[in-house]
Amino acid sequence: MGANLNFLGLMNLLRGLLDAGLVTRAEARRVAAHLKVETGADLVIFL
Repeated sequence: MGANLNFLGLMNLLRGLLDAGLVTRAEARRVAAHLKVETGADLVIFL
């Protein structure tokens, strides 16, 4: 459960960067995939 909460918080941060135009959608997807593996989360998030 903790891994999913951490992942969700990081995805909210990543969404903010995406909305601000600081990262591209492709970069955000790569980062999200990497974070999912690193945190051990089992959520599916669409960016």
